Amino acid sequence: MSRLDLVYNPVSGSFSQAHLDALVAALRSEGFEVTPLPTTAEGAQFSGDADLICIHGGDGTLRDCVKTLGEDAGRIPLAVAPSGTINLVARELGYPRQPEAFARKLAEGWKRGSESWIHAPLYQLGDMPIVSCLSIGPDSHAVARVSGPLKKRIGRYAYVVAMMQQMREWPRSAMQIRGTAVDGERFECAAEAVIVSSAALYAGPFRLSPQAALAADSVELISLKKSTRLRTIALSLAAMFNLSVARLGIAEVRSVRRVEFDRCVTPVQVDGDHMPDCAWAIGPSGLTLRYVV
Repeated sequence: MSRLDLVYNPVSGSFSQAHLDALVAALRSEGFEVTPLPTTAEGAQFSGDADLICIHGGDGTLRDCVKTLGEDAGRIPLAVAPSGTINLVARELGYPRQPEAFARKLAEGWKRGSESWIHAPLYQLGDMPIVSCLSIGPDSHAVARVSGPLKKRIGRYAYVVAMMQQMREWPRSAMQIRGTAVDGERFECAAEAVIVSSAALYAGPFRLSPQAALAADSVELISLKKSTRLRTIALSLAAMFNLSVARLGIAEVRSVRRVEFDRCVTPVQVDGDHMPDCAWAIGPSGLTLRYVV
């Protein structure tokens, strides 16, 4: 019997004890030996002897688990049972929310073995893992002002409220960016806003670059030279209608392996959460996550 740590976030946007209980029962019915483990203010905790770790939460909970695992994040297989506000990684991997369907999909993937799993090179901002996305600019300022209690009540719509509030005080600050593209070429540009995607999706079901994917050994750098209100709205509309932001001239899009900033950038949004600490660079961690699918 395979041992599974089920790490869950009891304060995530859509956490339900009844759903957790149904998930535990479904996983056990598929033959897993399940140990439920809640996250705490100190972070994620693990049993220490699991064959597989399943995160029941959003992208932020997944990131915190990866950070706590450290080097073990490249050794122990992972899965994500959707529960958080926005589940970009779970969406891309096709994990269903319904407990029985999720447990069945996980069991089938586990039986197939690692060759069929998604192998995702892990990138990081400083020493902070990035499991789905990062942004700097008006978007990250909006995330920094998201109300925790409101997020608990209305989930992802709390981000919409924060962005509407941000419209009154629109921050614009230029930064110089340089780095290394996937072909090894160095690049340099100026931008007032930046989005970095290490997963295919951004802000829900939207794609900003067709090359973005968990399995890609690169991240997509989407940079806006001018981040005016109108340009940011245009970017959002292009994403909603699946239009190319690069072809429309709204933003520059590059597939990169390293990104360096000319100064300490803050605030930063990482995987849907505000990161108060500043950082200077994005690059590969040297680890590859394995998602059981």
